[in-house]
Amino acid sequence: MRTDTEYVDLDFEEFQKINSPYELHKLAIKCYFYIQEWIVESKICSEATALMLFWNNNPFEHIRIGWKTRKGTNENFDLIKTIITNFEKGFYLKTDISYDPSEKISQEEKIPNIVLQPSNGEEPFTYLEEKEVHSWFGEYLQTQIHRCDSTIELYNIALFLKHREFNVYTTIIEHKFCDKAIALLIYWRLEKYSSLSLYAEDWFEIKPIMEQIIKKLESNEYKDVLAYDPNIEIKPIKWEIPKYLFDKII
Repeated sequence: MRTDTEYVDLDFEEFQKINSPYELHKLAIKCYFYIQEWIVESKICSEATALMLFWNNNPFEHIRIGWKTRKGTNENFDLIKTIITNFEKGFYLKTDISYDPSEKISQEEKIPNIVLQPSNGEEPFTYLEEKEVHSWFGEYLQTQIHRCDSTIELYNIALFLKHREFNVYTTIIEHKFCDKAIALLIYWRLEKYSSLSLYAEDWFEIKPIMEQIIKKLESNEYKDVLAYDPNIEIKPIKWEIPKYLFDKII
């Protein structure tokens, strides 16, 4: 049996010498990612070990990725897909190794349910030109937002707004004519930005705005004036985590 420090890193030849699911489980607790890939494909991998690695790879972060996404695009997602596929095949060994994912699941950052609920208002329409809204900046843009005297006018600006002046989004969600549809539209726009490397350095500006929208939605501060369903407009959840992966293995 190797020592803990030896479990962190090893080559494939050394890995192949492991012949016990118990030793494999111990390896899975503390090892580099590339070794996890070997583990979940191993014939001596237990269900408990596979389940542990599944939850260690933050599956809730990947449910917005299409299931048919090309392999190699996201290694963590590839690992998650491998584990699910192998569970469905009955590939993993049933042993007396146990694992309870409940604590890990409770710590997972999930999409708040409130931002998945549609706004049941009237169907919106557009009358502004996208190029026109894109040409607005700085004080002029702020003025155009402040002068909105209806929800549909504010919606037209919000719909075409693609901006890195994040205070603009705060101005919109705090506007007296901002409704649930506009708030959801802005939330998912910012959520998309937060996943793009181009906006990585802006996360600390984006996150508080998203949190403010969630808080306002939870306290029912926005009315259902216009219709907007994120489950149709952007399909934020591309696949569901199988229910059996929430169960502990004992």
